[in-house]
Amino acid sequence: MYNAEQNKTMSLLKTIANGFVDKTFLAWFSPKWRKLGREAADSLQRFINTYRHKLKPEELAECSTMLQDIRTALLHWNAEETDRLTKLISLHCEPLPGFKRNEVLEMVESFFVIMVVFLGIRTYYAQPFRIPTGSMQPTLNGIIVHHVDEIPSAPKRWWDTLTLGSSYVEAVSDSNKTLVGIEDHPKWLLFTETVLTFDDGSTVTLPSAKGAVIQYLQESGKIRQTPSGALKLGSFRQGETIIRARVDAGDMVIVNRFAYHFRQPQRGETFVFDTRGINTSMQAPGAGQIEDQMAGTHYIKRLCGVPGDTLFIDTPTLFVNGEPAKEHGMQRVMDRKAPYNPVGYQQLPKSRNPLAFLTDAGPVQLHDNADPNLREYMALGDNTVKSLDSRFWGPVHQYNVLGPAWFTLWPFTSHWGSVD
Repeated sequence: MYNAEQNKTMSLLKTIANGFVDKTFLAWFSPKWRKLGREAADSLQRFINTYRHKLKPEELAECSTMLQDIRTALLHWNAEETDRLTKLISLHCEPLPGFKRNEVLEMVESFFVIMVVFLGIRTYYAQPFRIPTGSMQPTLNGIIVHHVDEIPSAPKRWWDTLTLGSSYVEAVSDSNKTLVGIEDHPKWLLFTETVLTFDDGSTVTLPSAKGAVIQYLQESGKIRQTPSGALKLGSFRQGETIIRARVDAGDMVIVNRFAYHFRQPQRGETFVFDTRGINTSMQAPGAGQIEDQMAGTHYIKRLCGVPGDTLFIDTPTLFVNGEPAKEHGMQRVMDRKAPYNPVGYQQLPKSRNPLAFLTDAGPVQLHDNADPNLREYMALGDNTVKSLDSRFWGPVHQYNVLGPAWFTLWPFTSHWGSVD
């Protein structure tokens, strides 16, 4: 009795150990006979599960016996027996209809499995998020368009792509034409493209957010802003350069969507939230420099206030509960040392922003609601002079919050690594 129980325990331990070897990265180092044997056993198991109801009793019995035998040989690391049974399975089972899987079908099946795993991770654990604007600079880089005098050689372009996530664009007008539209749209879920449309129907597509392109064209004198905040679009002569620039991609940040299931959001951390129920068009008249953020479905900001906090801005200082903010990330903004902007936290005058949430009119308090979903958080950009944030449209509710920014995945600049 004791020996039987001991044997069962040893067999269980061997099964667990073999499973660890065969189902983890250690499988890459398995000998060839074991890899082939494991593939044969998996194929035979899948075949039995799928066609059990169609097999003759003697065929099912033969397949089941071979499956049991090869599993036993694998369990005891019997190379000779495993090799014999692998060949036997190939000889007896491959001629049976349905045993050999269609390679195209397997590829399609593998693709869908990968997509399900990816979407599961993206939905419940870690989601990539690309920074489209400069509202969090210099903590995180948005998409920046730099004027260049000439397009560099291919090796330089490849190096810049690797290290900066950069791409070079050059477009020259083929006729006299006028710019009539500037629109951006997402590409491949993680990227943004802006399309310039001209009166002759032609277009130029740029790998950048709309705001960065507008800023470039303003600096080149092809777009100007009227006192009302509207943009007046310019014209190009035949042969004139429309754009010649290096476009630095915004930082790609991994958002930890799992963290807030186990802890509360913390003041001072960088976090991502969606804009459901947030009136992101509520901004100062003529504030064209932050117009490109308005259509975003997700924002990334510094979490500067938690439920119950009272906040007030007296440029350059953010006061939390009557005292200057103590968190490191917020202190860097208030210190105004380069490369942070020289303004710090910028106060909004109530006279110019009558509908804004946080102005010079006085402190505001974030609700600590009994319903957790309605608790309120203050979201401010580190670059407040170009940030469409809670000062304008109010607090972020708990139901909007996705998670803290976790890791800058790409490009490989000084920002690579954990997000501060």
